[in-house]
Amino acid sequence: MSVPVRVVDTGLMSARRNVAITAALHELHRVGQISDTLRFSSYSAAVLVGRQQRPADVVRLKACRRQRVEIARRITQGGAFYAGAGILTWDLVADRHGFAGLSGDVTDTIRSGLSAGLARFGLPVRCRPRGNVELAGRTIAELSGTIEGPTMVFQGTVLVDVDVAEMERVFRQPRDRKSDESGARLGERITSLSEWLGRIPSMHEARGLLLAGLSHAWRREFRADRLSPTEQRLADLLLARGVGTEPFGDVPSAAATAGTHA
Repeated sequence: MSVPVRVVDTGLMSARRNVAITAALHELHRVGQISDTLRFSSYSAAVLVGRQQRPADVVRLKACRRQRVEIARRITQGGAFYAGAGILTWDLVADRHGFAGLSGDVTDTIRSGLSAGLARFGLPVRCRPRGNVELAGRTIAELSGTIEGPTMVFQGTVLVDVDVAEMERVFRQPRDRKSDESGARLGERITSLSEWLGRIPSMHEARGLLLAGLSHAWRREFRADRLSPTEQRLADLLLARGVGTEPFGDVPSAAATAGTHA
């Protein structure tokens, strides 16, 4: 039987602090000091750009400063996503071999788990091939990840109750419009649990149903846990060294900086 996946909820933190914790978990897992970990995190308002993106290409920097929206660089590839009070944000740091599934595609396995969790709200969600989780053609959950050796890091969001107007103010859309190349506005391309349910589910409810769906789809047990002193110390060090800023810095070795096992 596989080892249970740790589940930690680190609560509300700054964007860069959240990035530093993800980076610390990645490095400690890579060197075998922690087991597979699913982390829930919270942000006041932030845009998390992908590892290779230039912030100025995807967000309106002046609008972010005016609206007090933080900007931080994730350690994972992919496009930018918005994180705020009405958005459930998660990280999965795990051994890729435990999530290969029948298809051998870890992204499909992770996406199917998200879909199974959201389906427990009674919603007709579907997975878009090589894309996000959708409701009636509109994104309700997104994910992106990076795989380096046996360790993978996936990050994503579930849109519980989104402020579309604020997202439109801070994101830089193609041709400086609030639409994609098809002409669809941001509000026509995304949706939320609150829009479909007619109520705003609590984050506790959203996390609980998501975990139930993930456990069933991934055939893994979950165990509540908290960050260890080792994880906290390494996150502190990475934050001091500028993780989450432009440009993205290399993550130092946990073996050299963290010392003891978690």
